[in-house]
Amino acid sequence: QRHSSSHPGERDSDRIADIMPAKAFTKNDKIHKGNKVNSDKKGNQLGPFELLWHEKAQMYLGIAMLAVLLPFVGTVVASGVFWDALDRGFMGRPNDGILMQLVGWIIKKTHDFNKGFVKHEADSYMVNNVIMLGVFLPLFFAYCFYSTVTHGFSLFLCYIYHVIRIGPYFMNFAYVYTLCHKEGHSRVGLFKGSGNSAINSVYNWWIGLFYGVLPSSFAYGHSINHHKYNNGPDDVVSTSDKARDSPWNFFSYLPRWVGYAINVTTTLQFYSEGNTRIATKMVTGSMWWLGFFGLTYSIHPLFAISYILYPLAENIVLLACIQWCWHAFLDPNDPENEYVGSITIFDGPINVLNEDYHVVHHQYPGAHWTKNPQLYDKHFQKGEYEQHVATVFRNTHAFEMFFLIILAEYDQMAEKFIDLTGKLSHEQKKDLIKQRLRTCWWGPRANLNIKLQRKEVGNFDLGRSFVESK
Repeated sequence: QRHSSSHPGERDSDRIADIMPAKAFTKNDKIHKGNKVNSDKKGNQLGPFELLWHEKAQMYLGIAMLAVLLPFVGTVVASGVFWDALDRGFMGRPNDGILMQLVGWIIKKTHDFNKGFVKHEADSYMVNNVIMLGVFLPLFFAYCFYSTVTHGFSLFLCYIYHVIRIGPYFMNFAYVYTLCHKEGHSRVGLFKGSGNSAINSVYNWWIGLFYGVLPSSFAYGHSINHHKYNNGPDDVVSTSDKARDSPWNFFSYLPRWVGYAINVTTTLQFYSEGNTRIATKMVTGSMWWLGFFGLTYSIHPLFAISYILYPLAENIVLLACIQWCWHAFLDPNDPENEYVGSITIFDGPINVLNEDYHVVHHQYPGAHWTKNPQLYDKHFQKGEYEQHVATVFRNTHAFEMFFLIILAEYDQMAEKFIDLTGKLSHEQKKDLIKQRLRTCWWGPRANLNIKLQRKEVGNFDLGRSFVESK
């Protein structure tokens, strides 16, 4: 189901021209004191594509990881994309096919009944989703386990399982991770009534097990660390110490994402900050996943690797690409500028639950997804997006943008870039994009003349970082 972010009868991009006069941005006067190095051992600022020895080691490790993982992940994802293309007769946009129309029809027909189980009426589809991915998918998993133990491992059965698991155009994968994300940010749960306590964490602690999600990575690691530091020096998945328009820099980044995906770096970060309560919750989530994997491995090692460990590899490859895209751009004069540091996408073909409003999400991470268009309009009408020449693209999606970024396809990005000021030529757009992709916030390539304000810590209003009450 595609959720439009436009007003009725209006495409997202049609509203871009209606811009109010810019309003000044208020800065916090607290000076940032990052603990990361800003130069090499000789005190020299490095160029955008120069790597220190340990970064080169990370790059080679990332290449080795992709060499092992990419053939498997690529085959499954490509099969899901082909499934969607076949479903729509190789015409139209993703998710326009017969199967996805059937899913939309079922959602509409069950809406009146299902809305009684959720806190927001627009989330009625989740009931069907939980039944499909929380009941039928585990039953299919159990069948595969029985078949493997009884008749031996079947590569074909494993392949079919994973293609069905991620769905056409990997929509099952996209919705599971988006709902793990939303569930992690929710302080009150997504379901209402007596069922809320029973399935309040169903995506992170149950369904996510079949998709490579380590419980607590979203609820605590992502929500508390990433949304507190917003891609800054203390964010364990920060992309802002390397130029993003380089595949080699992405390869070097990949081990950092692995540390986050397996809950190691976030746990250590919480311990280092003295937040032992949350660090303990991170360990608990890790042990839950390890118990699931370990028990299965003790019965059939190959099955555990192929059916439980592989989705974690999928997580590592695909979500690292998404993170690299969402936070690929930085304002060279103000790396903490969130209108530049997070991207916004209009008319995207796979805008799952309005995730394409990524600036809004970082301003208001606790807001319900249906409010993202209004929250965007709130700041749009104040002229803040225009004032900062916000990083806004149209008619694309995160994975396409990822490849355009690492392959330095500035022309194509400039064509998709929406200039809210209406003053930039195509060449100026290219220069702006290149400059933003190569700006570094911290580390050996950072601009040493920039005085950081630490305004990245925390967010507006309802979007304050999730902090568990003691």
